[in-house]
Amino acid sequence: MVYRILVAGAGLMGSSLVRCLVSRGVEVFVYNRNVEKARSLCSTVKCRVIEDLDLMDNVDASVIFLFDDQAVMDFVYTLIEKNLLSRTGILMNSSTISPETSLMLYRMVRDHGGIYIEAPVYGSTDEASACNLVTMLAGDSGIEGKAREIALLYSSKIYWVGGIPKAMALKLALNNIGLIMPAVLAESLALLDSYDVDQELFSEIAGNLWFGNMVRRYLARINIPVSTPRFTISGAAKDYRVISYTLMLKGYTPLLSQAASNFYSLAARDVPGEDYPRAALYYRRKT
Repeated sequence: MVYRILVAGAGLMGSSLVRCLVSRGVEVFVYNRNVEKARSLCSTVKCRVIEDLDLMDNVDASVIFLFDDQAVMDFVYTLIEKNLLSRTGILMNSSTISPETSLMLYRMVRDHGGIYIEAPVYGSTDEASACNLVTMLAGDSGIEGKAREIALLYSSKIYWVGGIPKAMALKLALNNIGLIMPAVLAESLALLDSYDVDQELFSEIAGNLWFGNMVRRYLARINIPVSTPRFTISGAAKDYRVISYTLMLKGYTPLLSQAASNFYSLAARDVPGEDYPRAALYYRRKT
């Protein structure tokens, strides 16, 4: 069987997923608000650009890799307004959005006869291109088998975690830990700068401690620019805004997530598209 899959979003993760799916023999369709971005992608790999959603063919699934809550809502609203849910197959939302937004979208899609699954992933562009993502799925239990079947095309591990919005809550909980190190290191490096302590000495001594490998890995990513980021500064700022907002909504005070949001937002004003660890450089320059 040849799967037909629509990828909504031709950014870093969406374009990497397209490359994976094409390598698996999937018939891939790409939709992006900036159609030139989709055309550029499909000029390098075998995919078809969807310029007008009204003209799209039926697909088995639509994987959504858009930037934020608003972009995902706009896309889903358009599908509903144009009565296109019967053509999109399973809507698998892999965008990192708030659990409350995800729950609202699930109910809207369900009430209009569609199928909505949360499908956030762990892994970056390299893992996406290599079909080696860790995928967390949540939704109605009756669709688990089909959702796993689609996710297996691009995942090395799949976890069915229950009903919506459990997968999105898990993704935020993991990102809250996974993206924090550059903010912590930025202040540590500022302390070193303040007292003229050599960064190499800091790295060497840290190597004796349980977090030494993490420090060395992030120092390399902070100090060495890359042409293609694994995850952008603007993306990290957005994720921490979502985490902070979600915690407040549930009655918690977002102490660390709000600080991390401010840290990344400061750097995002100047270099939104750089690899997220490099926000540490701009903290030291700005403060």
